[in-house]
Amino acid sequence: MRIHEEIRSSLLALSAKVGPQPTMLATVKEIDESDFTCTLEDEDGLKITQVRLRPVIDSKEAITIFPKIGTWALAVRIESDNEWMLIASGEADKWRIKTGAGVMEQSTKGLLIQHDSDTLLQVIELLVQACMKIVVLQGQNPDYPKLQEALSKAKKILQ
Repeated sequence: MRIHEEIRSSLLALSAKVGPQPTMLATVKEIDESDFTCTLEDEDGLKITQVRLRPVIDSKEAITIFPKIGTWALAVRIESDNEWMLIASGEADKWRIKTGAGVMEQSTKGLLIQHDSDTLLQVIELLVQACMKIVVLQGQNPDYPKLQEALSKAKKILQ
């Protein structure tokens, strides 16, 4: 090993002993969806607030994962500062992807697929309602119970 590599290695080892840890494994205690932050608590009982769910908190949300309260979480220090960002968790309560006017969100309520104010559930409801009004004079009418069952299942899956 050359001298500059030895110096670098020694400095890194020394800074790890005296400086703050770059990562933290802790438990999720609170979630603030409006601020895109959470509170973590490490094994020593130290609470770390304002842990970011995204690297940059601004109006341009792309992908956000909301961890489940009580699950483990891995956070990294942002640029040797006193700020942290969540990078992984044991379980998630919700995830959301936003692209332009489109939103896809999965939570315990179900799956939301939306563009502007229109949702996929609204489209399916309109289709089923339109089919329920079909009356066939010759041949067979639509299977109304199956249409109603399809609508019920869509309402369970989608929000």
